[in-house]
Amino acid sequence: MKGCAGWKDAIAGCALGKTPEPEFAGHLAVCSQCRNALQESQATAARMDQARHRGAAVEPPWYGPERVMARIHMQTAGQTDEQTHARAWRRWAVVGSAVLALSIAIAMWMRRPAPDADVIAFSTWRSPTQALLRPPVAAAWATTPRLGEGFFKIRPSGETHAQ
Repeated sequence: MKGCAGWKDAIAGCALGKTPEPEFAGHLAVCSQCRNALQESQATAARMDQARHRGAAVEPPWYGPERVMARIHMQTAGQTDEQTHARAWRRWAVVGSAVLALSIAIAMWMRRPAPDADVIAFSTWRSPTQALLRPPVAAAWATTPRLGEGFFKIRPSGETHAQ
């Protein structure tokens, strides 16, 4: 015959829902210590099951699709399916309108008319005053003579002229 320490596995199995073997059932009828241990184990298992069910019913795990579906359900709790679909259609309508407006704006910008030749000519026009007031030697003042060159060219006839 087993001692009370030998029935630990049987007590754990019965606490988790296993049916007791006839030999263990006979021991439980005579041993109050094992009977109390079995009752405590069954109570602990029941409390653990209740806590697990409460936790699962209150909040799904962070990582699974249950959490996502619960959040979607909480967001749409007070709305009917028609309201949810109408809101989704409104969102897509706004996005579609924005895309359409942007594409029209791009098409209009791409097809804009080229500026007229008169406009281009007017925008590049410069006053002739500067050219008229420039002295004839201004080109020589803008450059520096290189080594061996002079400012005035000397012709073989002996006349000097500015470059």
